[in-house]
Amino acid sequence: MHLNRTELYFCGTPEEGIRLLCEQSGVEIAKLKRKVMIFTDKTAVKRLYSVSCGIESAVIGEDEILGQVRRAYDLSRERIGLSPEVNMIFQGAIACAKKIKTETELSKTSVSTATLAAKEAAHYKDNVRVMLLGASGEIGSLVLKNLLSYKNVTVLATARSHRNALEYISDDPKLELIPYEKRYERIGECDCIISATSSPHYTVTADMLSDNENKLFIDLAVPRDIDPAVEKLAGARLIDMDFFTELAKENNLKKLDSVERSKLIIEEETDELEKQLMFHDFLPQFECLDRRLCEVSAKELFFRLKSELDSQTFGKVIEVIKEYGE
Repeated sequence: MHLNRTELYFCGTPEEGIRLLCEQSGVEIAKLKRKVMIFTDKTAVKRLYSVSCGIESAVIGEDEILGQVRRAYDLSRERIGLSPEVNMIFQGAIACAKKIKTETELSKTSVSTATLAAKEAAHYKDNVRVMLLGASGEIGSLVLKNLLSYKNVTVLATARSHRNALEYISDDPKLELIPYEKRYERIGECDCIISATSSPHYTVTADMLSDNENKLFIDLAVPRDIDPAVEKLAGARLIDMDFFTELAKENNLKKLDSVERSKLIIEEETDELEKQLMFHDFLPQFECLDRRLCEVSAKELFFRLKSELDSQTFGKVIEVIKEYGE
């Protein structure tokens, strides 16, 4: 289950699946039928592969969904047991998602303002001291979480009500909480200042800073938090929401390329899975086949294959058999 969508993967008829969902959710069958989407056979397998790699998520390429699929698979395997075929399908989907993560930019290219802002700050210098204004807000709290994920970043954070909003991370050694009113007293020790408040006034003004501010200023507020005149100070660089909007657009285009590449990988991997399933299904018949092939001439077998297969497939069979005859 992710966001507001629940997906049920099972072996059986669509009617059995709907009935199971009704039993678990308490929703009437007629009502559920109007909302449910059903995928079967190969389409269902490709759906699982697409979901696992994140191309069906609201935030394309997000990693959390793979963990959810893995936990659902592990839980089902422990609680109810799974057939060899279902095991192969889920293991294939998880392996495919890892391959897509490695071979494409799908999960590396962020369009989240909070993620992009934290990345800009973290890459500003080798070791960065960041002042974050508005750390308890909707965007600010996400920026803070992202900043603290970087080993080279330490944070001075202000929040209107940091007791409740920041309590869960206040013991992080890389984070220091300071009163908003003390911001100008501590700003000199920081390399980067990020502001994400809902203040009606500027949180940082040029006249309160020195003429030589070799710092990165990031303004994530609309309307602006940081006085535009800050950019005129020597050594200062100011970036705002317009910068991140454009960056997100560029990253979205990269994501679209990655989605197309991911779809090709899914095609290749599900085709390989189909062969593995066929092979697994055929394994019990090998011994019997060995005996039968001793009784049938090669010519008889080839005539049968010629009548059953299309020219392209028959040609591939011929090529494989030729290698054995050499």
